[in-house]
Amino acid sequence: MSNLRMDLWTVLTAAIRNAIKSVIGGTAPKPAATACVATPTDAPTAGTGFDPRQLSRARLLGELLAPMPPIGSGELSQACDASLPLALPAALEAGITRRLLAARELLCRDMLTDLQGRPVMDSPKQLAEWLRLHCAGLDYEVFLVIYLNSQHRLITVEQLFRGTLTQVSVYPREVLKQALAHGAAALALAHNHPSGGLEPSMADQRITQQLKTSLALIDVRVIDHFIVAAEGHYSFAEHGLI
Repeated sequence: MSNLRMDLWTVLTAAIRNAIKSVIGGTAPKPAATACVATPTDAPTAGTGFDPRQLSRARLLGELLAPMPPIGSGELSQACDASLPLALPAALEAGITRRLLAARELLCRDMLTDLQGRPVMDSPKQLAEWLRLHCAGLDYEVFLVIYLNSQHRLITVEQLFRGTLTQVSVYPREVLKQALAHGAAALALAHNHPSGGLEPSMADQRITQQLKTSLALIDVRVIDHFIVAAEGHYSFAEHGLI
């Protein structure tokens, strides 16, 4: 491999590593689409026209293995300049973004497949990690319901509601209707805090109790409510709030 290729690989590796750190740390631009669980209100990733949710596994792997656009030595030198950490050429940055989105979607699908049919509350941390990957990086709140059978095995996950940066409206009637439609015996709730912070608000606690009371009328238990953000997750059950 030539020195130019070695240098390019170094730049790409560093860029991907930094981008992943930024995503985890919540400092990267937030994608407008969720991964794994699509809803009719979700749109393709803003500014890219690239929606990894619509691609097969083979297509996603193809995105990861596709050749990167050529880069000149001058552009490479600019990209290597430590004082300009974001000075990657536009085509190269777009290529890295597509690969990150494809990798994120593949990981998200595999994690959800691994949870499917299992008593997920035996390992709530794994479910929380999937939730964090799914929605912690969004710049709007979403509300998800994890439907479980009587052994607390995963039936499916649905994103029922989408809101704004600071709130999401939750309609108990819709949650009850979907719980019955999926034949759920129990469920867990989840939503994200795009602005950061994991402590539940009074509104979070009120809707949790309201849903718990309403679902009890149809013999469906609410066993947890997760809040996820860039820095981690909060479990209502672990803190005695369920």
